[in-house]
Amino acid sequence: MHLFFYTSLIVSYFTNIFLHSQLLTYIIGILVLICIVISFNGSTRLFQVSGTIFFLIGLYLFFHAGYSIAELPYYVTSTVSILAILYVVPFINSVIVVGRYDRSVSKLLNTDIRHLGQLYYRGSLVTFVLGGFLNLATIPLVESILQKNLKGQARELKNKLIARMILRGYAVSLIITPMEVLVAISIDITHISYQAFIPWLVLISCIILILDWSLGWKLRSYSLEGPQGKRQEKDTTDILKKMAHLFFFLILFIVIVISTNHFFQFGFLPTVTLVIIPYSLIWALLIGRLKSYLAYCLPVWKQRTVGLQNYMFLFLSVGLFTFILKETDFVRYVHGPVESLMGTPILLFIAIQVLFLGLAMVGFHPLVTISILGSVLEPVVTTLNPLSVAIVLVTSGLATVMAGPFNVSVSLVGSLLQVNPYQVSWWNLGHAFLFGGIGTIIGLLLL
Repeated sequence: MHLFFYTSLIVSYFTNIFLHSQLLTYIIGILVLICIVISFNGSTRLFQVSGTIFFLIGLYLFFHAGYSIAELPYYVTSTVSILAILYVVPFINSVIVVGRYDRSVSKLLNTDIRHLGQLYYRGSLVTFVLGGFLNLATIPLVESILQKNLKGQARELKNKLIARMILRGYAVSLIITPMEVLVAISIDITHISYQAFIPWLVLISCIILILDWSLGWKLRSYSLEGPQGKRQEKDTTDILKKMAHLFFFLILFIVIVISTNHFFQFGFLPTVTLVIIPYSLIWALLIGRLKSYLAYCLPVWKQRTVGLQNYMFLFLSVGLFTFILKETDFVRYVHGPVESLMGTPILLFIAIQVLFLGLAMVGFHPLVTISILGSVLEPVVTTLNPLSVAIVLVTSGLATVMAGPFNVSVSLVGSLLQVNPYQVSWWNLGHAFLFGGIGTIIGLLLL
């Protein structure tokens, strides 16, 4: 049942990107309401509570504004685009697995590592390279290899290093991938072009990686003696070849997305979503693994789609709240504080950064935060440099990837290491503020 209704919703959304039909929009709205209902029982308690609160507040604002119940389906579709990209991401994840890119790149962690400094930056690098393609699947893969490399080390030191290597590298990887929803939403909110955005994202990722690796290099005094410090893999040709292939296909993907968006003007997020499936099929065909790709991908896609219950319930519920907020007079109560900070951009940017991290600490998903901000930042985007605003939104939002205890990445690392997610967040909190702070500084310099 979940697979049928989720697929019906996403296919209808894809179709309406081309048709712009009011009737189909209404049908999509009805499907949204059905998906909200069927997703409730399968969601975790946090998502149930958060989603219910947003939906009830949105419903109150809807009726308070004088709309009729028959109009409700038109007002619940604003976040379907977020679910659409989550729906198609497994298709490109599967290419990485079937093409064995993950195995080749992870060999970097088995190649002549002599001290913790080397292990630190290589662990971060492997997570960075794979994170943009494999997404959350990168975390358990890298964690299992790092556990072997750190065998014999003190448990607290080992856990702290693994949490830092993985989450910091993973957060940086998401900055430069167009498949990251926060990046795509930031582009659609600020109406900037991706080609103007990507050079700054690459610069920020390089700065953050260099700073993190320089801190990690201080660990070079910790020698890795014994079997874990003497690795058999010496030939790095295959590793470098696979990394070159990955970056080639990423750059090609970006070029195709930019070109498609230029010609069809669908919006950046819908364009990325539409391109992923055909691009993944062509990629699998080019590397001669189309048959094995289909055999692996379809079961994974079904499993991941059914597993979207948390996100379906939360984001679709938030959609009513954010849409109705923009359509009614209630938005002026939120515009007031934002407009008062516009005269001092540094305070506005810091407020955005603190808002993302602060709300993440109490269970707000960054996509929820950015969806709400998107409904109130219009005066900011028209007054300040929209590129600066987009940079601050992306770096502030992705900082929660390493320091949001309720974020899936942090929770997953905590589960793998058997430590409290708040402890994992604490280990990365300072770096999370540095992460967002670099975006704020660059944003201010571009004003």
